[in-house]
Amino acid sequence: MIPITIAALLLLQGAAPVGVLAPGETLLEVQAEGRATYLPDTAFVSAGVVSAGTTAQEATDANARDMARVIAALRRAGVEERKIRTQQINVQPRFARASPNDYEGQPQITGYVARNSVAVTITRLATAPGVIAAAFGAGANSVNGPNLGTQDSDKGLAEARDAAIAQAKAEAEDYARNFGLRVARVIRVSERGNSARPMDFVVIASQNAAPPPPSPAAPPPVAGGEMERIVTIWVDFALTT
Repeated sequence: MIPITIAALLLLQGAAPVGVLAPGETLLEVQAEGRATYLPDTAFVSAGVVSAGTTAQEATDANARDMARVIAALRRAGVEERKIRTQQINVQPRFARASPNDYEGQPQITGYVARNSVAVTITRLATAPGVIAAAFGAGANSVNGPNLGTQDSDKGLAEARDAAIAQAKAEAEDYARNFGLRVARVIRVSERGNSARPMDFVVIASQNAAPPPPSPAAPPPVAGGEMERIVTIWVDFALTT
């Protein structure tokens, strides 16, 4: 027996194959956007130490000692070891000219700066202020964040997609009604991107090569606000009389 393809079967049943308009059908292309809001439950923070020394060894030794204290403080504040990840370890020379007015002479190395930072994932948002304060109190002088998010990377995706589909259907019905037609079928659906973003971006603290704040550091406020998921879809409808 000769196998019958799906397209051929559709033709035998009197239907047009997907992506092809049947006689009397009109193509309608609709772009729709769906949004969903939800609460973040996770904070991502960068915490580090910037240390200076007359030699590279002096700078790195001081940096290693201070960074070890910061990591230990993060652990005591309740951050799991696997949620602390080294971002960078960097040592660079510092240059200066012999005098402020010496524009022709070559700059000379006057010391070294060592940097070390870790990416910290705080899985309980309510504890973020205490964790950040613990980092400051242990000597961190380069702290950035938090970036807020969720442990579920697809949070709000289904709701936003449902909203986009509902909007696409409503627009198709509206067009069909106004032109004296009806929606016969969906020809093609394409989702070309979805994104999650905070409704308001919050930066808690950023200090670079500055002395650490006095210990104990006051916990900085962290306002979670709302996150927003956006889904955009393109739908091709076939309209008919």
